[in-house]
Amino acid sequence: SFIMLILDKVAVITGGARGFGKRLAEMIVERGGKVVLGDILDSEGHFVAQALNAQYKRKVSVYQHCDVGSFGDIQALIDRAVTEYGVLDILVNNAGIGGSVPWFESDGGSLSRTIDINLKAPIEGTRLAVKYFIENGRPGCVVNVASMMAFFPVEFGPVYGATKSGVVNFTASCATLALMEPPIRVNAVAPNFADTAMARDVPRNGLLAMNGILTVDEVVLQMIRCIEDDGLAGDSIKMLPGRSPLLHNGRKAVASGVVTLAKL
Repeated sequence: SFIMLILDKVAVITGGARGFGKRLAEMIVERGGKVVLGDILDSEGHFVAQALNAQYKRKVSVYQHCDVGSFGDIQALIDRAVTEYGVLDILVNNAGIGGSVPWFESDGGSLSRTIDINLKAPIEGTRLAVKYFIENGRPGCVVNVASMMAFFPVEFGPVYGATKSGVVNFTASCATLALMEPPIRVNAVAPNFADTAMARDVPRNGLLAMNGILTVDEVVLQMIRCIEDDGLAGDSIKMLPGRSPLLHNGRKAVASGVVTLAKL
């Protein structure tokens, strides 16, 4: 399959202040791309962008506050990419939260927030990116972040796991966007626990010790693969420590005329 070069491409990354998002920003800029970072951790986010610009001695990165729970913030981040760098090529829906166990909570606030950030935001982000790509006649790519918990339910993550299953299903439903001309590819990574702040919040009940932890770089390299490998469309890459990444062999949407007709 063909490699989509990251050179000169413009990527929007939500959750760009730390963890996967920060490391992905560094790898994209290393490969000659530019990044627009969004997060709610403003001091960290500004620091990441400033550090990249200082390292490369030019404006390869900008940061903007973005709470993906507010759809307007996602649109504003895409708009910023266009005003700053002229185009959008890549959207990475990386922002996520761990959620909680709902049985002992006094209200549905945490439930709503987890679904807003982990499921509604990637769907809306994808919608906005696809709309931009189609209106501008540009090829594009979207990377979503699911989790192995999409496939392995765990007691401490009922809402989190449900959102990540939703991300895998949504991503697979987007497979036929790659049949458009120019093509739009939507893919996901589905890592097990990795060495990020989120995993540090997980109950230490032997699960992490038993399964081990992925490095941030292992996961981010598969995010790069989602961008570069044009043979991937509607795919989720499963990742467990100590094993080779594996494409999830679930069903993907097949062409029924909806996507290509809607475009005319």
